[in-house]
Amino acid sequence: MRSWLGTLVALVTFGVALAAPATAEPPGTTLAPDHFGVLAGSADAPVQLEIFCDPQCSECAKFMADSGGELGRHLAAGDVAVTYRWMTFLDARRGNDTSARVGNALMAAADPANSAATYQTFVNELYRNGGTPNLEEIATTARDSGLPAHVVDRIAAGEFAVDPTSMNAFNRVQLLAANPESPGTPTVYDLGTRTVVDTDDAGWLDRLPR
Repeated sequence: MRSWLGTLVALVTFGVALAAPATAEPPGTTLAPDHFGVLAGSADAPVQLEIFCDPQCSECAKFMADSGGELGRHLAAGDVAVTYRWMTFLDARRGNDTSARVGNALMAAADPANSAATYQTFVNELYRNGGTPNLEEIATTARDSGLPAHVVDRIAAGEFAVDPTSMNAFNRVQLLAANPESPGTPTVYDLGTRTVVDTDDAGWLDRLPR
């Protein structure tokens, strides 16, 4: 009897040892409930940020150059989530439709198959490349950033994701509510503390209350 029990215990123990540990899925990307923002990361992350940017904003490009990599690492770790609120006001000032075109692509990239960190890479690369990219160039950046093939195809086809004018109007209202004293881009707003975040100092992300 002891021999049979010993064998059973050994088999059970061996089976447990062989069982693969459960692994959590990386935080994904989806549209915000209002459909005018992109939520990169989990709605349950301890830090929830809103970031207001225009794709043609040079100050936004500097911000992403300084903080985009760190944002990507925190998004991958799952301790930070970002709702990107894209704006297109610079189109009127510059007489083009670049912000609308890039903004539509950024909204089209909101997809459960696209991880939050990969979305951040796409954002970083778009700002790093700058200029007035056409659909093919935006799609190439999306592919090189690691976005899924079906998302890249959606971007390349210029598939309608949002009305840019409505998105800009809605997000401007949100920006004015978040940062009434200086409603410019980039603005980083902490939804937990309901305060505008000072991003001038290195390491600002690590200092956010959790």
